[in-house]
Amino acid sequence: MTKQGSLLDELRVQYEAVRESTPEHSDVESYQAIDARLRKAFRWLEQAITYLNGLKPPIDHRFDLGYGFVFDSPRFARGSVGQHERRIVGFPVIEEINVYYEIAASKPLSIEVPPGWVAFAEKTLGAFGLEYTCRREEERDGTLRKCIYSVAPVIPARISFRVDYQTGLVTVTLVNVDRLERVTLEFPSAAIEVAVLEDLVRLILGRDSAFLKRGRLAGLRDQPPGRQRAVPPDAIRTE
Repeated sequence: MTKQGSLLDELRVQYEAVRESTPEHSDVESYQAIDARLRKAFRWLEQAITYLNGLKPPIDHRFDLGYGFVFDSPRFARGSVGQHERRIVGFPVIEEINVYYEIAASKPLSIEVPPGWVAFAEKTLGAFGLEYTCRREEERDGTLRKCIYSVAPVIPARISFRVDYQTGLVTVTLVNVDRLERVTLEFPSAAIEVAVLEDLVRLILGRDSAFLKRGRLAGLRDQPPGRQRAVPPDAIRTE
């Protein structure tokens, strides 16, 4: 007597093997080959971030909130690399690699915002993941005269590699990497090689933007208002 449910389990394993190993397009790599590429990429990125953590090099990018509000002298502060796995026919494979790091500026930003633009300013700062404190100044009758925001000199950045094993596409999302913005690119799995990863680190440091030309633009997802301004030009000034 066979164990109840064993036939269904056997069919499931065979189904997954056919589904993952025989993609619709003949040029898609096997799941074993894709996983091997991602594991190699993970180890390479982990080592690169270790070096950057020790060096804390300057970053030659302009992180601009608009109307003269620019973070001064950005540098790589600290970062980490993580991964998420899933199982295909019982074997663990990497589904996603995430690089998290912080960019440190030399000083906070101070922004004065009139009452009518407070909600928009806070939405914009929140969309970029920027931390801030707000000091309210009121008239004698208690009405709000202005809000003074102190924006912490820390920019959170993230890079994610997420693979679709059926199509062989690797979606790379860049958040606050070369500007205050989110950009999503697509790469065939075979493109995830050391040369591409080297271009990615050069992009992080602002030395070269070749990485952005290597992938196909996949569209901007949940894009924060990167090119919009937190407040109108005639309503703000630095302290």
